[in-house]
Amino acid sequence: MSDIVAIQQLLNAYTEAASRGDWTTVASCFTEDAIWETPAGKIPGRAAAIAKMQELVGGFDYIVQMNAPGVITVTGDTATARSVIRECGKIKGQDMAMEFLAHYNDKIVRTADGWKFAHRVFVSQGMHSFAISPLG
Repeated sequence: MSDIVAIQQLLNAYTEAASRGDWTTVASCFTEDAIWETPAGKIPGRAAAIAKMQELVGGFDYIVQMNAPGVITVTGDTATARSVIRECGKIKGQDMAMEFLAHYNDKIVRTADGWKFAHRVFVSQGMHSFAISPLG
C-alpha cells in the first residue's frame, strides 16, 4: 500500500471509529505523545485527548463524522494532511442537533505500527444548531 493510501486510511479509520464511539480504535490512530488541538486549546498526550473527546461527545445521543479525502504530502517518515470534516450530532434528550463544519491540519509520522497522528488540529469553520424530527 502506498504511503498516501495508508495515510488516507488513517484519516478514514479515525472518522469511522469516532462516529461509532470506538475510542480504542481512535486512540490507535495517535502516537502516545500526540497533541490534539481544538479551538478550546491543546490537549497533549493520547490518553488526555481521548478523555477530552469522550467528554465532548457526552452531551450527544450520537455523533457522525464525514471526512473528505485529504490533501497529503509525504516527506520520508513524516507527512502532512489537510482534510475537510462535517460532524453532526443529536443533542442528548432533545430533538435538536448540532452541525460542525471544520478542517483538520495534521502532522503524521511513520511508526513501527504504521502511520499515526503526531499533531491533529481541528479548525472550526462554523457551527449550526437545528431542530430535528423525532424518530418514530
